[in-house]
Amino acid sequence: MRSTPSLILASVLAILMYGFGAESNPQAKNSQATLDKVLVHMEAVGKSFRSFTADFTQKTYAALLKEFISTESGKFMYSRAKDGSALLRQDCKTPAEKILTIKGGVALIYQPSLKEATKVNLGANKDKAEYLALGLGQSPAKLRETFDIEYLGEEAVDGTPCSILQFKPKSHGASGLFSSITIWVSKTDGLPVQQKLQQPGGDYTLNKFSAQKLNPNISESEFEQKLPKDVIIQVIK
Repeated sequence: MRSTPSLILASVLAILMYGFGAESNPQAKNSQATLDKVLVHMEAVGKSFRSFTADFTQKTYAALLKEFISTESGKFMYSRAKDGSALLRQDCKTPAEKILTIKGGVALIYQPSLKEATKVNLGANKDKAEYLALGLGQSPAKLRETFDIEYLGEEAVDGTPCSILQFKPKSHGASGLFSSITIWVSKTDGLPVQQKLQQPGGDYTLNKFSAQKLNPNISESEFEQKLPKDVIIQVIK
């Protein structure tokens, strides 16, 4: 399966701060203050977080071709297991049916039309599954342990006013998966409206969410797939 991850806007703030201390840069202090406010808003949402569902559209950009090469849409679900690990399901409906589930550190991708499935044991990368749901219920303190976070400004997405946050993984291993992640957070409810996952080579995935629902009742069984007997399964360890 192709890896599909995000675009990052260049930071003018970094240029302005070159050669100067942060204390002498009022713009830097304003950006930091705004970032703190956005994270406090997200933390308030996170304290009551149990689950999230939304319709999604996912577009994959190929840097070599300088164009989007695919667009998928469907349903997205995210929750947490009793041990705190990520539970994720992505049901692509168009252009072809494809189901991705992540549970217990195992990702399963099933393509019904091909009668094929790929099972991936995430191993040491199992915690990275949460990167696909960044901005949903994670505490700011935990996010700051994992990422360097920067406020990039404001922008409306389909009429929804959003704050734009850029996340750069601190660990070398994580940055090999995504060099950066950008999320557009609704200024109204603190939920992500759009997400870009940037790969080191320049490819990225743009995910847009709509019809979001916070804390709907979702059973853990929703994150399990029972495959037909005639499906060919490829296992990647």
